[in-house]
Amino acid sequence: MRFRPYLDVLRTPGVPRLLGAAVLGRMPIGMAGLAIVLLVRQTGGSYATAGLVAGAYAISLGLTAPLLGRLIDRVGQTRVLLATAGVSAAAFAALAVAAEAGSRALLPVLAALGGASLPPVAACLRALWSELLGRGAELQAAFSVEAIVQELIFVVGPPLVAVLAAVFAPAAAMVGIAVLLLAGIGAFAAAPASRAWRPERRAADWAGPLRSPGIVVLAAAFGAVEVAVPAAAEQLGSRTLAGPLLALWAVGSMVGGLAFGGRGPGRPPERRLVGMLVLVAAGIAALALTAGRFQLGAGMVVAGLGIAPAIACLYLLIDRLAPAGTVTEAFTWVNSAFGTGIAAGNATGGGVVHRAGADAVFLLAAAAVVAAALVARMRRPALAERSEGPASPRGGAAVRPRPDPEPAGD
Repeated sequence: MRFRPYLDVLRTPGVPRLLGAAVLGRMPIGMAGLAIVLLVRQTGGSYATAGLVAGAYAISLGLTAPLLGRLIDRVGQTRVLLATAGVSAAAFAALAVAAEAGSRALLPVLAALGGASLPPVAACLRALWSELLGRGAELQAAFSVEAIVQELIFVVGPPLVAVLAAVFAPAAAMVGIAVLLLAGIGAFAAAPASRAWRPERRAADWAGPLRSPGIVVLAAAFGAVEVAVPAAAEQLGSRTLAGPLLALWAVGSMVGGLAFGGRGPGRPPERRLVGMLVLVAAGIAALALTAGRFQLGAGMVVAGLGIAPAIACLYLLIDRLAPAGTVTEAFTWVNSAFGTGIAAGNATGGGVVHRAGADAVFLLAAAAVVAAALVARMRRPALAERSEGPASPRGGAAVRPRPDPEPAGD
């Protein structure tokens, strides 16, 4: 049964609570970019300005995530998660107040603070998977489940921002982000598995092959699309239509994750990754050819089909490659690469939208994903060699042997 591995993961004691709390705690990822764009636009700023403010949030997230991950690998999860959640929530709430007061100069500063202190709850969850499920086939299913479930952030987040902005104001969306962040991180940090996790003795700093410019380029494409979609929605007569459109992008990702993630091991992840990126690039390029709300909505679904499967491949590779005592930091390096790339995409996409329109940004984003696929293809031999070579233990308190490499196949 294709969905049996997913069900087995979800039936594991403690997993539903951790997944649910992690989704709530990561809602800023699905809400902040759009909320910032709408907030700046409501106060009279241009899309270029909105992109810069959103970029300040994203790039600060990218810069600090590895530092927070390294701290968690040394002192544990609970204290770091709770402290950073308080600071980040306060920054998002202050961002709403500053916007309403007309203090535009403070917006990038507060956005940067909110991103810099955002708790790395996703990396913490990934560090727990091998503790909860072992290192066999269940681990691959867990990363696929997470890649699918995390899309709920992008299914629910953008429409929620759109509703709050339409009914109240974009500032209300920023306050909502703060509330959800505190609730989710509090529930995750109180979970027994998170409280019991203890870092392992550190073997080496993580400098594995996945700390790659290809990840940054891929994330830049996503950041550019995040700016282009509100512009395309505005051209269609409704700026708040951007929320449902971005949600459809996430729906496509969930469908792709369900379709591709339940097929069993198949080809090794370093091979599957390239194909999924090509699928993403084709879907984003097609968005430049759409006209009208229905076509754009359908195009967003198609553009998302390869995202969750590609991200699941990345997570599985990182879990295999991270040296002892660096697992949380290893996962945050990917978050860092995504944050840096999204910041570049926000800023670049905002400028291109201002000068050439949304269609040009979609084509630029598709080209960026193609570049990421080329990087992944060139590095594939190194990833395969590292995955198949001798493994050193790593992770949390319990250390298990690494699984055999996935067999090559269809």
